[in-house]
Amino acid sequence: MNQTFSIFEYLQSPVWVFDIRQKRILWANSAALPLWEAESQDALLARDLRCDMSQAVCAVLETYLRQFEQGESIKTWWTFSPNNVMKKVLCHFSGIPLPDGTLAMLVEVISEESSLRNELAFSGCSNLSLLFNQYGDLISTNDAFSHEFGDQLPDLNSFLGDANLAQEWLALVRQGQPLTTKRLCWTGKSHYWFAIDGKWLDDKQQLLLNIINISQEKEQLNKEKYNAEHDFLTGLLNRRGITNAIIENQHSYHPYSLLFLDIDGFKLVNDTYGHAVGDKLLRAIAIRLQEAVRFKGLLARFGGDEFIIQIEHRNISDPTSFAQQLIRALNRPFHLKEVGELSIGCSIGTSQYPQDAKDIETLVTQADMAMHRAKLRGRNRSHHFSPDMADALYRKMTLRHHLTLALEAETFELYYQPIVDMKSQKLKGFEALIRWHDEALGHVSPAEFIPLAEETGQIVPLGKWILKTACEQLALWREKYDKHFIMSVNLSRAQLQSSLAPTVEALLHQHGIPPSQLALELTESTMLQDYDEAKQCLDDLASLGLELYLDDFGTGYSSLSQLQDLPISTVKLDQSFVQGEHKGSQAIIEATRAICEKLELKVVAEGVETLSQLHYLQKCRFDYCQGYYLGRPMPAYEHEARHFSLQNHVPGTKYYY
Repeated sequence: MNQTFSIFEYLQSPVWVFDIRQKRILWANSAALPLWEAESQDALLARDLRCDMSQAVCAVLETYLRQFEQGESIKTWWTFSPNNVMKKVLCHFSGIPLPDGTLAMLVEVISEESSLRNELAFSGCSNLSLLFNQYGDLISTNDAFSHEFGDQLPDLNSFLGDANLAQEWLALVRQGQPLTTKRLCWTGKSHYWFAIDGKWLDDKQQLLLNIINISQEKEQLNKEKYNAEHDFLTGLLNRRGITNAIIENQHSYHPYSLLFLDIDGFKLVNDTYGHAVGDKLLRAIAIRLQEAVRFKGLLARFGGDEFIIQIEHRNISDPTSFAQQLIRALNRPFHLKEVGELSIGCSIGTSQYPQDAKDIETLVTQADMAMHRAKLRGRNRSHHFSPDMADALYRKMTLRHHLTLALEAETFELYYQPIVDMKSQKLKGFEALIRWHDEALGHVSPAEFIPLAEETGQIVPLGKWILKTACEQLALWREKYDKHFIMSVNLSRAQLQSSLAPTVEALLHQHGIPPSQLALELTESTMLQDYDEAKQCLDDLASLGLELYLDDFGTGYSSLSQLQDLPISTVKLDQSFVQGEHKGSQAIIEATRAICEKLELKVVAEGVETLSQLHYLQKCRFDYCQGYYLGRPMPAYEHEARHFSLQNHVPGTKYYY
């Protein structure tokens, strides 16, 4: 028989042939002897392995034999203990016919555990076997199981920790149903996670469980799940974590509020003290929020300086009062070793389940909208979501998209409103005003899309288009009608960059426009941000010979010293004072004229809508006026139809071209 199997002798890996029914080794190559702790081949073949083989192992080998009869082979880890030395090897099992026609088992060792342990994560896996009788009592375990977990496990009920489930398993496998699962089980000493494959042995009426210890794998998965659902900096749940937690618990249908909290002025902390201090402050904020939320709900860091809090109404009956508690808690100073005490505020938006929405993503979006509304209303306060916020946000998103398309296609139009010289009663010039008619949205007011353009940064290309178009129109009128009007163009704060003066100079040169015919208008609030940088830009523009107007005078926060310090040539009084009927408005009108006269500044009155207003401004010796009474903003062709000439004024009538 040795000659029958000698074909495998040349293999360097351990190989042997095993008679499953007789429980003995029929042949082994020389490489297998050290693995079996055998001195010679004859000594190994003489061993009686039945005395060391448990019923569980015998049952496993019987199932292998049935698989060999079907032409199948098996690759798995095998544990055995020759001469009481525990060994674990990765083997390939297959059937091999004996001379008498029966099947034996050919075993080829692929690798020992020690050689693969570092490269493969098999250290926690092994071929563990449990054999139970038809009632679920434990009959036998293989050596690998008893070596690792002992022999204190009594039955299937204890292994599963559930007597009903044990009976279900026994009934399931009796019916020939597959049993493959992963479960936390009791070994008699402690709990472990196992991958379980069950087979019913009909001839013996026994249940054989082949199990693999996957506790390390499960622990790693749990660790990865924890890391994926928690914020590294604060240890709180992250966006994914709180979303999953709420979805898992939402089946209870308990009403709850979702709070979206944003730290007011956190960017200033990062910019002033650095991100390391900012991170420490965030950790301190997280700790304080945990103290306030403890046992009442869930807390998560949503990202950056934003936090999400879920509070069930059965724990907090008044979410608005709880939001105020959070604000007061964060208003208390934070002491950081590196910088001392820091004071912050926060704005909170709230939404409710199920009144406002039934899915978590919508609730978060709604609470975020409400938080931004709280910021707009003064910060350090809370605000609850209302449907009009969603409508406003949708409108804003739609406008932004259409504004982008309009910028690419340059589908805007400029209207021009006359500015009249009060002394000569002649047309002095025009203020260029942008108009936008969108095919889908209709007419969109500048009061709506200009602030959006400033917020998104689109005001810079938009302002460049306005300036270019206004200069083109002015040059056209100069050439066509020989009219030397002044064209006034509004500027945004975002346009006051070092590149503005060279751009304007190039436009003037390109269209042959004298600098004195171009006026640039800026609001008072424009000067508040980065005053020194804005002043430098204005000085550069003034050096070109341009007119610089201060628009909406009286509504901003600029001081008279700034008015004197900036290269302003003309002040435009805001229309609210011109149209005001109380004595305070008249006092401001007269005071503005007196100040400008002393500072040798020209002054324009905006918003003139009645003859009486015009007469009063004439009495106050205003230099220029504009308003609907003198002429509405119109496209260029309508002004051309009026031939750019003002007829003599007739009392009781408007000014006409």
